[in-house]
Amino acid sequence: MYCGITLTPVLPKLFESVLLGLYSEHLISDPLQFGFKKSSSCNNALFAFVESVKYFTKRGSKIRCAFLDAI
Repeated sequence: MYCGITLTPVLPKLFESVLLGLYSEHLISDPLQFGFKKSSSCNNALFAFVESVKYFTKRGSKIRCAFLDAI
């Protein structure tokens, strides 16, 4: 069974990995950026968020959150 949808992202991912290998030393991101970095993931961001919420709720503060997923 052939499914074209699953094969679609293969070429762009290969192209991205080649570009990242060539230009990784020139690509600098913010230290607070969690995604698309070596040794970092969404789990790191989620841990930081949960620990921040715990810290402020234990001290009786109200918490308001906004999430932004910008490309």
